[in-house]
Amino acid sequence: MSAPQTPIPYRLADRIRDAIVTGRYRPGSALREQSLESEYGASRGPVREALRLLELRGLTVHEPRRGFRVRPYTAHTIEQIYRLRAVLERHSVESLIGRDLAPLVARLEESNRRMRGCFVARDLAGYLQENNTFHRLILDFTGNEPLRRPLEMLNEMAEPVRYALLARRLSKSRSLADHERITGFLAAGQILDAARVTEAHILDRLPMAQAAVAEYCRQSGTAP
Repeated sequence: MSAPQTPIPYRLADRIRDAIVTGRYRPGSALREQSLESEYGASRGPVREALRLLELRGLTVHEPRRGFRVRPYTAHTIEQIYRLRAVLERHSVESLIGRDLAPLVARLEESNRRMRGCFVARDLAGYLQENNTFHRLILDFTGNEPLRRPLEMLNEMAEPVRYALLARRLSKSRSLADHERITGFLAAGQILDAARVTEAHILDRLPMAQAAVAEYCRQSGTAP
């Protein structure tokens, strides 16, 4: 028996999401349903539902009588996202205290190896995906469902910003080195040290993320 197909609105949402993350649809730009219908060969209902799904994921916003647009980013918004992500990611690591971490460490080491391969190949999309995988492995291992929901949304909201940052400076990215430090601390049972590095891993990138989005908005003529 073949696996059931993903509903059309969800497939559309994934395709529109990719265009948002990679900057093809600029922050703050209108997402006109008629244009999306033509571009993706879909009818109005699935397109509207896809945009609603992306609104729930934090990537689009809706205004009465104006419709949907890509979420805009200001320096203040980026700071809010990054600071809250840092707190919750740190808590995620701290939740590992008292656990047998050998299975998690093995998965993190595998993720680090894949991430290194993406770095060497200058595979920006793969590098970012593996970056997300690393943090998701830790979150999954905690089994903390109340933590998962807000953290997943924050990470999704941050994805276009992180892509813009990596597009500017993938060759200088220190994310892999930070992941390897975090993994080393977890392997040694030094959970609080791993949590400290995790928080700094996010906050250290805040000024660069703000600068990357500001530059992108200037180049594209989109107000930040």
